[in-house]
Amino acid sequence: MIGRRQPKSRRFSYEPLYYDPKKEEREGRRIKFKRKTSKSDARTRSLIWLFFLVLVVLYVIYFVGKLGRS
Repeated sequence: MIGRRQPKSRRFSYEPLYYDPKKEEREGRRIKFKRKTSKSDARTRSLIWLFFLVLVVLYVIYFVGKLGRS
């Protein structure tokens, strides 16, 4: 331990950023959002889930009706 220095904390400088609409307009920056999936993909997926759900409900109704007859 003799001759070894203790590690020091790292220093950093932090400058908070505030929203300034005038500066944003001058620099021409805009927040851009990008869709991960297209709308048509979402509609197709919705229809598939709806079809699957209807099949499950019909199967449950059929199964419960069969139990009632026994």
